[in-house]
Amino acid sequence: MDILRNIKAENEVSDRLKNLVGIRFNKKMLEEKLTEIFGKKVILEDISKEDDDLADFNFLGEFNIPKKELYGYFDIYYLKMRRPGFDGADFYITEIAIEFE
Repeated sequence: MDILRNIKAENEVSDRLKNLVGIRFNKKMLEEKLTEIFGKKVILEDISKEDDDLADFNFLGEFNIPKKELYGYFDIYYLKMRRPGFDGADFYITEIAIEFE
């Protein structure tokens, strides 16, 4: 694949993920949105644990899109809401980090 097309594809994915910041979701809703973005099923792993050194709650996900030659990982940092919203959302996305391989 042409290097410029690959950079364009990376930027597109990066922008679409970063546009999720500031939106409320629940895990199922977020996985559906990520599946739409990547064009294949995405399963998130909540790596937040009471006994770790992380200050934030976060999900870890990966992507593998051979057709676009895009591979990598992402972290989605979030804040838990005090109670679920009318649509079932129970967290608010605060930041996203992406690493392409």
